[in-house]
Parts: sequence; structure tokens; C-alpha cells
Amino acid sequence: MLLSCRKEHGNSRHYFEVGFTQATADWRDSSFVIATSDAVLIDEVNAQLALPVIQRKIIVGTVVSGNGGYNRNEGHAFTWRIKEDDWSLADVSIEIYDGRPYSDLDWHRNYWIDTIKRFGPWSSYIRREVTVPE
Repeated sequence: MLLSCRKEHGNSRHYFEVGFTQATADWRDSSFVIATSDAVLIDEVNAQLALPVIQRKIIVGTVVSGNGGYNRNEGHAFTWRIKEDDWSLADVSIEIYDGRPYSDLDWHRNYWIDTIKRFGPWSSYIRREVTVPE
């Protein structure tokens, strides 16, 4: 019998803004929002937030359709999101997972969801925890 080490963090979902260390030509490519209720992942993210940006890990996760009501960058609502609790922090990802949230994923959403399936932008990092209105 396998036991899961993942547990809910007070059964509440936490939202995090993902930023990029490299400048972008389009403001919609400058950030996106991810979510999790996984206590282990939330603790890992909080540890990352205590580090300088240059030392923080990148985001890698499964891409699904719809913004979940929270994946936005200012006034732009994305047409996709990283599946809740199906993402992790990593030191690197393969090149095919690298991309931009608006110019790549929004413009070619079906290709990313059906073919690539994961998003792991090389210059991403957790910028901060955010509050998302219900």
C-alpha cells in the first residue's frame, strides 16, 4: 500500500504570481498565476520566497484549458492555466517546455495542451503569493 505524502494546507488554495527574470516585449508575457492546496508544495514555495530571485527555482507543470478564474496578468485573462497541484519547482526543464505565457501559450493553446502538455519557462520564478477573489 502506497501512502501519499501530500496533504491539504488547511483545505485552502494558495495562489502565486510567477514572474520572469528576462524582460519581455509584451506586458502580458511578464507574469501569470498558479495555484495549489498541497502543503508540501506551499512550504517549498515559501522557502523559495525567502531566497534572492536569482536563486529561485523555475516552475514546471501540466497545461490545461481555461484560466480557472485566477490565471491573469493585470487586465488580461489567459485561456489556459497550470493544473492545480500538478506543478513543481525545478532547477531546469527541457527546451520544448520553455515559452511565454501570452505570445506562446495563449496564441497556440491547443498545441501546448495537446502536444507539448507541460510548461516550464526557463526564466520563471515565484514572485509572490497573491489573493484571488472568489
